[in-house]
Amino acid sequence: MLMEEKDGTDQVIVTPTDPRELLKSWEAAKLPSVTPIQVRALLEDNYKAYGIPVRLMEPDGFEFDEEVREDLIDALFTITNPAVLLELRNGRPVAVDEDSVEDAEFYWQELFEGDMLELPYRVLSAQHALGQRVSVLLEREGRFITGFKVYGVAGDKLNRYLTAVIGFPSRREQDPEDGPFMRAGDLTDPVFVDYLEATAECGLI
Repeated sequence: MLMEEKDGTDQVIVTPTDPRELLKSWEAAKLPSVTPIQVRALLEDNYKAYGIPVRLMEPDGFEFDEEVREDLIDALFTITNPAVLLELRNGRPVAVDEDSVEDAEFYWQELFEGDMLELPYRVLSAQHALGQRVSVLLEREGRFITGFKVYGVAGDKLNRYLTAVIGFPSRREQDPEDGPFMRAGDLTDPVFVDYLEATAECGLI
């Protein structure tokens, strides 16, 4: 779990427990792998998510996206409920300043450039960038969901929760070197330690 410490000014600082203690808690918890049905229920019930066609996310495919294992893609879910998006931003509205206004204008004007067959993709991209949508791509190995990717500037909180629930997969020989992979049980692996910290932050261990 998280520990509170105080510095010389009595300011409370939240720091993760020693990774060795987190590892012990994780091993004792024996967290189960999650199935597509379980993840779908989690996203639908907790975040009002709904499924959309995967092809809308990357009309040209995922060949050059090292964070996605294209052969394992299972489903794409998206979140547009305004109340949920506000909660994911911890109640903070989307920042409105001169730069963000210019960015918004750029994204919307760009919608009508290029192939009109890719218009849905450009709409999704604009909404992700402007905090109006968060989407989750799921990867499946056998019976379980083993990987995911969150899209959208409002998705950090959801990304952290899914890191705790799903974790990161083990790297296969055909996978890219730099993907989000972890060596479960190895405290020298910073990705695994990050996963442990996420499980503690989310109260799973």
